[in-house]
Amino acid sequence: MHVWKWCGLSIAAGLAAAAVGGASAGAGTSARPAAEPAPVASLEPAKTAALWRRLVSTRPRSYRAQAECRPLRAVYYAATDYLRLATKLAASASACAEYYISVPPIVGNKTQLRRDAAWRIRALGPNFHAMAEIHFTTWSKWVAETGSSWYQAGVTARERMAATGYDVTKGDTWAFNEANSAVRRGTGSARTILREFLRGLYEGDGTHPTRGAVFVIGVGQRSIDVSLYQTNLQNWFTDSAFWTDMATYVSDWSQEVYGDMRHYAVPGLPASARRDYLNEYLQHKLVLSGVGPPTIETARSYLSQAFSPLANAAWQRENGYGWTMVSAEQMAAYVSAQVHALRFFSATNGQPSDHWGFAWAPKNSSGTSAEEFAAQSGIVLDRLAAAVRDSAEPIDPLDPGSAACGPPGQKVWCVADVDGARVNEAWKSFRGWTQSVLAFTTQAQTLAAGASSAPMSLELETSTGLSVTTPTSRAITLRSSSIRGAFATNPAGPWTSTLSLTIEAGTGSSGAFYYRDTRAGTPSLTAIAGGATTGTQTVTVKPGPVVALALRPESATIRARASQPLRLTGADAFGNPVSAAAMWLLRPRSLGTVVSTGNGEALLTAGRVLGLGTVTATVATSSGKLSASANVRVLPGRLSVGSVRYVSRRGVMLVTVSTVDVAGRPVSGASIAVLVRRDGRSHFGTRGKTGASGRTLYRVPARRGGCFTVAVRSVSAAGFNWDGRTPRNRFCVAAP
Repeated sequence: MHVWKWCGLSIAAGLAAAAVGGASAGAGTSARPAAEPAPVASLEPAKTAALWRRLVSTRPRSYRAQAECRPLRAVYYAATDYLRLATKLAASASACAEYYISVPPIVGNKTQLRRDAAWRIRALGPNFHAMAEIHFTTWSKWVAETGSSWYQAGVTARERMAATGYDVTKGDTWAFNEANSAVRRGTGSARTILREFLRGLYEGDGTHPTRGAVFVIGVGQRSIDVSLYQTNLQNWFTDSAFWTDMATYVSDWSQEVYGDMRHYAVPGLPASARRDYLNEYLQHKLVLSGVGPPTIETARSYLSQAFSPLANAAWQRENGYGWTMVSAEQMAAYVSAQVHALRFFSATNGQPSDHWGFAWAPKNSSGTSAEEFAAQSGIVLDRLAAAVRDSAEPIDPLDPGSAACGPPGQKVWCVADVDGARVNEAWKSFRGWTQSVLAFTTQAQTLAAGASSAPMSLELETSTGLSVTTPTSRAITLRSSSIRGAFATNPAGPWTSTLSLTIEAGTGSSGAFYYRDTRAGTPSLTAIAGGATTGTQTVTVKPGPVVALALRPESATIRARASQPLRLTGADAFGNPVSAAAMWLLRPRSLGTVVSTGNGEALLTAGRVLGLGTVTATVATSSGKLSASANVRVLPGRLSVGSVRYVSRRGVMLVTVSTVDVAGRPVSGASIAVLVRRDGRSHFGTRGKTGASGRTLYRVPARRGGCFTVAVRSVSAAGFNWDGRTPRNRFCVAAP
């Protein structure tokens, strides 16, 4: 995650990051964190290997979920110690959980992925899956150095996944690390870059499109003023095109919500209150989307399925993640409490299954021995695994997930106090939409390219749709996602790509404006005003009347009886493609046939007459007829002797010779001269002509018996050239 993204970052990589809005301060971090330990598979290699071998040798190949067990899709980010994390989770696995474990890339070049990791995670059972961490900052440098596109970066990352053992057909996937604050703010081209990168990761080589996880940078729990952050989220939720793409490419929108022990372990605060304060932070993004206006429905619908809080299991952290400089036992209690809170929220809000995970990033900040640190961090891991497993059981229907903390009525595993800890009330703000909303008061329109829309207007509303009167004037800026879109305050213009309007003080609505576009499509119109949630509306722009036609190919050379697809494309006055129903004609008609196959396409099939001709497509329009033509040249086809067959009948041998074209179809009217040899000597010569079946029959004297072969001497057929070959053949007749 962002905690170690900057370690060793070169100037070039820093510039690449700046191109998409720069790095974020991360989860409440005010300073660059100290250097991270190099990632390892396990802090206890020997113990992990022994446990892994035991689990793999005894692990059943399939699981039967318990009837009352609550399903979970668990996404884990592992900065290090990834195999020990996976193995300990497997040792106490929930039968109802699917576990996804990220594997860090190679430190020296994070565009290179680790070999020999994915299969070890998969071997732990069918519900364990490896995620290849795709490190955005390093891939940004790769794009800058290679000149490749962001889409190609995603495709290349998928290629490297396959080359290093990740198998998406077996449940492995990718984890993009990370969507930074520039994406949230909509800075520059940050969102476009992310969408293209994720499209490449999703599509790969096109054979196995695969959705993956995105780790999303957030704001630390200690933040007192979250108003700007909330404003940016509210505006982000209105970007329907962005969230539509996320729904296609991303299965796990893993929000980094790295809580701080100093806002949980408040002495004297009841366990239920601690749980609820945890959820104020862990679930703030989902809660906010749930109270938003109708204009954010695309984001709300997606997040309801894909939102996956990434909670904090990063132990001994002073910054970068939430503060966790506590004992292993206190950290274990904190992890258990987060599991309880996450389960409780999903169950009590009617979600059919759970979707969350943890960041595992142990760091020996206390300076203890490596052996002692490994043992102490193992306590945290064991508690995490057991809490996930136990919390799935419906032990207390009034407090779902409470089994993470211990037996019913006993929260013994969630007990931890930190002197001076206090709650942070700021996160309650996300229970309501804090801004008025700019809303289009007119229905979405369908326009012809180049035509002006009907009058449009905007008004300020509450998130529930009630009109708002502004005490001061509000300046509004209108933009379109189409490079050819333009606005005006008069249907006759003048037209401009951006338009400034004002909602006057004491009112709540703008004056009328108009939109036109010469590019067909579905552009998004965006209205932006300070202190208000961005308004959006999609307009449908259809092509204008067809004014020009183009026929492809412009000329075609084909063989007799072969076929050539033709495509007619129409265009309106602005170059937009227009489908056009055409009448097709081939002249001279003796050259063959042309048949429409629909959607502006036709199939030209040559006959057996050779020569030059023209195929013409004609379209009727309101202003007359338009046509486009292509030249056609028919060349001789290739003819082959398909077979030579023999039948012996009372001193006569019947020889059948067939002729076919390159498609294996019979060729009629072919004149075939043959020479029959008996025992190697010339015996009989004749000529015949094929019928409709492409075959001709020869009666060859054979009273004396012997072994016969047929050699084709010549073949002539209208529209064809013979390839000069005779199939191997031989037939022996016994002497009487």
